Amino acid sequence: MNAHFFTIMLCKRNQVIAFVLSAMCLFEAVAQQSEKSTQKQERIALLTTSVDKILQQLHAKQGPGMAVWVEFEGQVVFNNWGGLAHRDNKIPIDGNTTFELASASKPLTATLTLNLAEDGLLNLDDPVAKWLPDIPPDWSRITVQNLLTQTSGIPDYMNQINGEKLLGLDGLTNHKLMQRWSKNNQLNFAPGSELEYSNSNYVLLAEIIAKVCGTSFGNCLRQRVLQPLGMTQTRVESDDSVDGEILALNYAKSKKTKGIQLRTEGPTGIYSSLRDIAIWLRAYQDGKIISKSGTEQMVTPVSLNAIFENGERYGMGWVLPADNRPVGAYAHAGQKDGYRTLISANPFQHMNYIILTNGGDFLQPAVTEVQYWIQTLIEHQP
Repeated sequence: MNAHFFTIMLCKRNQVIAFVLSAMCLFEAVAQQSEKSTQKQERIALLTTSVDKILQQLHAKQGPGMAVWVEFEGQVVFNNWGGLAHRDNKIPIDGNTTFELASASKPLTATLTLNLAEDGLLNLDDPVAKWLPDIPPDWSRITVQNLLTQTSGIPDYMNQINGEKLLGLDGLTNHKLMQRWSKNNQLNFAPGSELEYSNSNYVLLAEIIAKVCGTSFGNCLRQRVLQPLGMTQTRVESDDSVDGEILALNYAKSKKTKGIQLRTEGPTGIYSSLRDIAIWLRAYQDGKIISKSGTEQMVTPVSLNAIFENGERYGMGWVLPADNRPVGAYAHAGQKDGYRTLISANPFQHMNYIILTNGGDFLQPAVTEVQYWIQTLIEHQP
């Protein structure tokens, strides 16, 4: 045998070894992936079993209830409900039952504002006075962006409701609030200088949207978002009930906010179902309502300063985590009368979820438990 033969044999041996090693690596990767997939399915099964049990218990009590939707790694892993929309008539909650979104309305209002801006119908740097010329002169420096980012300085009308003014504020609408502001217009700080959560900002956004569209806030929302997306069970406070609507009634200790009936729109006042909000959230994330750059703008903190005592910050219509990431997880909770709502998204962990309830503080322990089981999907990953 010559040297050339040994060289050929050595090369073939090395090729075989390389093939075997490659096959072993591939087998190990497949095995790890299979194990990871199994663990994921086990976590999903645990979530399903645990949350279904909570919902079944709510339904067995024949009282207020909850609707829950969870999407994990692009897959809807939970979509169920329990409890009653109408206790007296024994009408159960389902995926089309409508709930008052309360402050979880704000992301929808903010997104509609950016939708108009991206179509060139308004500019975020526009002074509010351009669209609402009757606002107080002291508010002339406030811009649309100040409203979106909670930096206008306008006091929160919800904090101004007290025992002495209840009678005059019962049935409060956007129009009535605008009239009140013509007489009581003091700002808490110069526009853009500080950050303060105020429902008043989103009332003004709803009024600007109506002016830009030349119709009501509800009609504009319907024409530009609801109808194109097929959201058939969503409306605003001043609209008539939609066809076939089953509204989850408020079963809180009190059926009024601070003792009065609030009918304001923009910061609250949007009614929707689990099915519709899931459609909206997916469309929002897919860039079907506003551009991807627009969604990034909405989830970028306007300031490093916290807007709430727990350190959370604010973007545009979204509450952001108390950390230093420029773009990250985002959510907005709502609380009005018996309605407790939450829209939550975490693109880093590929998790979205929605919770809608009509039992007020009565159901808070159940909501907390549901959130715990949802969190186990990501916290127990290998």
